Amino acid sequence: MKRMRAFFLALLLFVITVVGCHFYISRQVELDSAALGTLPSEEKGKLRTALVNNIDENGYPIFGSSEFMHGSDTSYHPAQVFSDSDFHPMLIGAGYYQSLSHAITLASIAEGMTVKKAALIVSPQWFRKTGVVDQAYASRFSETHYAAAMANENLSDEVKQYISDRTQTLLNVDEKTQKRVTMYDAVLWKKDADLMETLREETWSAFLNEKELFETMLLGRSKKLQEAEQKETDALEQGEEPDWTALLQEAEMAGESENQNQFYIDEDAYKRLEPHLAKKKGMNSDAQKGYQGGPEFDDLRCFLQTCKDLGIEPMLVIVPVNGYYYDYTGFPKEAREKYYEKIRGIAEEYGAKTADFSDQEYTKYFFEDRVHLGKKGWVMVDESLYEFYKEA
Repeated sequence: MKRMRAFFLALLLFVITVVGCHFYISRQVELDSAALGTLPSEEKGKLRTALVNNIDENGYPIFGSSEFMHGSDTSYHPAQVFSDSDFHPMLIGAGYYQSLSHAITLASIAEGMTVKKAALIVSPQWFRKTGVVDQAYASRFSETHYAAAMANENLSDEVKQYISDRTQTLLNVDEKTQKRVTMYDAVLWKKDADLMETLREETWSAFLNEKELFETMLLGRSKKLQEAEQKETDALEQGEEPDWTALLQEAEMAGESENQNQFYIDEDAYKRLEPHLAKKKGMNSDAQKGYQGGPEFDDLRCFLQTCKDLGIEPMLVIVPVNGYYYDYTGFPKEAREKYYEKIRGIAEEYGAKTADFSDQEYTKYFFEDRVHLGKKGWVMVDESLYEFYKEA
């Protein structure tokens, strides 16, 4: 009898501890929305809890990839330009995030968005023949986002089927997650699961949600976020629009003093590239159809159809490549132009706005390196994102 009492007492204390921890952590997931939104982070985009609790009425999601991790310590990155302004964008992405991941994330968080807009910074490198690589996709895959997307009743069956099929194919490198995707489809979308499968899904999802609460709390206490919050004290007064002319002039002057190399890129990037230049000269001269094929175009259509299903106004930011460098490697200019035309055509097909920078291939100091936005590039893209926010 004493053992039974001891067991139930221990169980009661355990339950009290778990419930107490849950409520404590739940109160820690609403962070500084402005600082979190522009924080460059590989993991933030996977945390549905972090996004839905911190995207506010003064911003919209901006989806992209590795460009967010470049230039974040400069005056031109969104983390600095929009610090403490009236625009609180939520940057979502890092290397290996591409259109399909972003379509899933958008379907996951859409119901919590006040501003029904979304921007996607489109990178030409996504559109290689392979599209997103399976291991890369698996490394960025979020089960909580996927489950919420499948549960979103406003997302059409056609889009859900496309997302499911592509995800099943790309998760061939992770069979356990692949099986859980089948479970989410059955329970949350098709609703043809049996009782045991439904219980498994509910139990597993509860575990994942608790895990995300804890990870979001840790993100809020990270040194990077605390530093981002501190920078706001020296930023613009609340509500002030950045001075785009002054920022562009500043970027031009910085480029003239720092980026005097044949590709007009950051000097550190050029020094890393220089030892390899001899073997890169003319190496892409046979890329007659470069960036014009592959499954990424359908993934992009999926993103835009997701926007259409959910009543979200999209804007595609068409980022070019460094014309000086691509000419050096022999990558045909005609192939690049056909790629830009194809992106513009898809945007028109879905009624999406565009911020088209394809004519900036030869703009000095636009790039940090061969493809990533640099000084002038970030200023110009920032302005387009801000103007999209301000449009009625």
